[in-house]
Amino acid sequence: MGHMTALRVVAASMALAGGLAGTALANDDVLRISRDPANVVMPSLTYNGWNYSALDQISIGNVKSLSLFWTAQIGILDSHETSPLVIGNTMYVVSPNPNFIYAFDLVSEGVIKWEYRPTVGALSPAAKTCCGAPPRGLYYAESKIFFGTADGHVIALDAASGQQMWSSVAGDSARGEGTAGTGLVIGKNFIVGTGGDGNRGKVRAFDLNTGATAWTMFNMGPNTDVGIGAKFQKNYPYMSGANPALDSWYGESWMRGGGGALGFFTYDPDLNIFYYATGSCSPRNPDYRREMGKVDLDAAGHLNTFHNNFCDSQMARDATTGELVWAYNLMPQDMWGVDEPAVAPLIDIDIGGKAAKAAVKAAGNGLFYVWDRATGRLAAEPWMHTFQDVIQGPGFVDMQTGLPAYDIKKIPFTTVDDRRRYTPADPAAERKPADYTGTEVVSCPGSGARKWENDAYSPRTKLVYAHTNNSCAATTVVAGEYKPGEGYSLVRRANVAVPRKDVGGQATTVLSELKAFDPVNRKIAWSRPMGDDSRTPHLVTAGDLLFKGNSATGAIEGYDARTGEPVWSFRSGSGFAQSPISYMFKGAQYVAVVASSAAVNTPLAVNAAADNAARFRRSGTALYVFCILASCSP
Repeated sequence: MGHMTALRVVAASMALAGGLAGTALANDDVLRISRDPANVVMPSLTYNGWNYSALDQISIGNVKSLSLFWTAQIGILDSHETSPLVIGNTMYVVSPNPNFIYAFDLVSEGVIKWEYRPTVGALSPAAKTCCGAPPRGLYYAESKIFFGTADGHVIALDAASGQQMWSSVAGDSARGEGTAGTGLVIGKNFIVGTGGDGNRGKVRAFDLNTGATAWTMFNMGPNTDVGIGAKFQKNYPYMSGANPALDSWYGESWMRGGGGALGFFTYDPDLNIFYYATGSCSPRNPDYRREMGKVDLDAAGHLNTFHNNFCDSQMARDATTGELVWAYNLMPQDMWGVDEPAVAPLIDIDIGGKAAKAAVKAAGNGLFYVWDRATGRLAAEPWMHTFQDVIQGPGFVDMQTGLPAYDIKKIPFTTVDDRRRYTPADPAAERKPADYTGTEVVSCPGSGARKWENDAYSPRTKLVYAHTNNSCAATTVVAGEYKPGEGYSLVRRANVAVPRKDVGGQATTVLSELKAFDPVNRKIAWSRPMGDDSRTPHLVTAGDLLFKGNSATGAIEGYDARTGEPVWSFRSGSGFAQSPISYMFKGAQYVAVVASSAAVNTPLAVNAAADNAARFRRSGTALYVFCILASCSP
């Protein structure tokens, strides 16, 4: 195992700190408008993925005076995962399926300027596309609004009138392929990700003016499909083969391999590289992606064959051509459905006395990673940010091979006989209710410590903020066959209660936590328990405030970004699924968020506990805009 490397956060380049400087390869309009933190032109605010607002008019000292200024009903009962945009005097909001777009006039406190309703068909409620109906990205560039629809289209609108400029097909919803993922506007292209069970995840670039496809790159398959050529850096032995994203799969399993690009993207204009991460392998049952019933681990637990590149991977591509520059497989042959689409914020770190461009990630597998974002090599040993018992410590990952050390007892098999070839009989792990056909594996984290939600990073506190899940799960992989559009997971959650565990491995009643990570000192700076699995994104500001929706309390909450202490809250009575934003208009700073929830209300029993979430929220969808009234009132 490698040795620990000393790290230090250094001043970020202007291109990343504010998304300001850049090369001609970046989109000039996006760079120009994002120079002013009054505007919000993309998810996470800037190319670097910090979700950091440089506005500081609202601060720790006056946040208690933050009050509701205006509100608007959106009208679609579902989880709204896309944060609003603000450009000049207009706010733009996109709804979940059927993906209406609203333009609100900030001059008139939210009067609707125009409304757009797609002419393409709304997604059927029975459709099994990845990740439900809500899109996760809304983008502005060159006087246009760009977004993806639930049924697999990408659409560009005239920002002033709402008139549709073009519509192109990005994914095939009939095959379960969704466009829930985000993307970026880079140069003259809108780059967006797609994916879904039984499909190969991919990224596709569309011309901003015409909607024509500039290029398409898959996350697995032959080199020509994946964009593996002279630029690709084969950093570790598991990707050294002639076709690393093809030869690492059993037979033709790569053709249905999953690995959707369904999280947030980042971009380094200096390197002209954009970054994203991929989701779980498909199907979840690894026996359909390796030789049936066999797993090839060495004595230390490192996987020798069938790494299934590149699902559950961090990806880096040339923004002009789409070519793969580097990739890192976080969970080779992912057998637990961990899912890794979460963003990797781009920050600059001093590694052993030398400044280096880094990408950092609190991953879904429970480990915290730091990569050199130019080369893709690990810059420091990963460390555990949330309890997990699948990857063995203390080192977790071999720094020479890049491979995690798996615990053989946590690896699932379709049959008990296959399992017993590798581990002794374990009656507790072989419960077989009538509706299960395979063996049961109890592991942590359950379906991932993280999901798609974007992180936040503050250059003032030098902390990375993320919401993590403490749950463990009992799962069973099952036999089955691929049917287009019917989903292709081949896994079931066993009906067995599994205790939650904290980062130290002790039993806990806390389901999820809001955490601040210190990437330099490799530790959790602070954490706060959350009342349920409300893994919503969050915003951090130059006023040293962190804003986040809490679905357990039905409130948007403000925290001291340095200490985690709560300093403000407003109860909407609904849930949350998106990051708040902050913008400035006529000299006043505002905070805005859409509170939302699906059209399902949990019945509230008469004797329900005082902190039962059903007491605090019901179905509802509304946009809330807050400000310090003394600053924003006429």
